[in-house]
Amino acid sequence: MEAQSTETTKNEYLIEIKNIKKEAVILEHTLDTQHQALERLFKLAEFTDNLADEAMIYNIKTAERQITKLIAIYRDLIEAISGLFTDIMSNHLNHLMKYLDSAALVISVPSLIAGLWGMNTGGLPGEHTKFGFLMMIIVSLVLALITWRILRSKKYND
Repeated sequence: MEAQSTETTKNEYLIEIKNIKKEAVILEHTLDTQHQALERLFKLAEFTDNLADEAMIYNIKTAERQITKLIAIYRDLIEAISGLFTDIMSNHLNHLMKYLDSAALVISVPSLIAGLWGMNTGGLPGEHTKFGFLMMIIVSLVLALITWRILRSKKYND
């Protein structure tokens, strides 16, 4: 599970973690109930008197403590792996948003130029020539490439 958490963020692994968490919670509560039952039994003189060996009582208590500790450790590990999945998904989403923001910025430069050039106010450069549209396309592409180059040098498109 830990190895899969560093390689993928597929839903099937998240569902598997959810099921493991659920089972760990059930097991932990079952062991807590068992602990309470054992504590009550050990307080009863009839029960402890019927046990032939004092070492047996000690072994039962020790085993119960060890199991409780192991369950706590496993729950912590499950929580850590679950947090790792969440962090990986957030990281992937951050990179995607960074890329999309950079792409939107690069596309917005030619859109702004085309929008300004397309206004019906008169007096725009290239208005009365055959090459006005071509000039607008070239200027837009050059500015878009400059924007892309600036973002790439600042590593905003990673």
